[in-house]
Amino acid sequence: MAESARTHGTEREDFAASFLALGPVAPTILPGWDAAALLEHLHLRERAPHLMLAHRLPDRWAGRARSALERYRRTPWEERVAAFHAGPGPLSPIGRIDALSGQAELLIHHEDLRRAQDGWEPRRISAARAEDAWRAVGLMAPLAMSMQADVTLVSPLGGRRLRARRSAGSLRVHGEPLELLLWVSGRDEVARVQVHGEPAALRALQDGRRGL
Repeated sequence: MAESARTHGTEREDFAASFLALGPVAPTILPGWDAAALLEHLHLRERAPHLMLAHRLPDRWAGRARSALERYRRTPWEERVAAFHAGPGPLSPIGRIDALSGQAELLIHHEDLRRAQDGWEPRRISAARAEDAWRAVGLMAPLAMSMQADVTLVSPLGGRRLRARRSAGSLRVHGEPLELLLWVSGRDEVARVQVHGEPAALRALQDGRRGL
């Protein structure tokens, strides 16, 4: 997927356009998930979180939940994408969470789809969206990273330093905000960042955890 010269709308609009262009069987970088599985995850998260627990419900309710999922999966692809494009609604707690978090869920999962395609290149995102990604880095990094190293994340928008309780040394990770967001979430295979650090800190990075 070639780099876009510019963004055309909101992150949700661009993500919906990618879903339509690539289709339900397009791969993602998430093991075992194609585009249809990713879209279903987003749908359940935003509109039907109770169905995510269908396998834990009593038999009567589990059967209804499975039927609801099957109806969703039989819906034409364009209608499923249109429902995602419409968003979770103004009163949805998920909508408010995403607004506060800098749209981290959409930014990360859009790249999960884009970067599984042949010939992908990083997107040229707007300044406002880069600010969203940088805010998401600041919120996610303390929760998503656990390692015995002090880490400084450096982007064109500034730097963020996270200190470890027990530190083997220091690391500096350089990249654009969206690339740093992907790195913090553990997507090493696609995040375009540069990592520098002391040998002990680099070993701590290998032994540590990133991602939720």
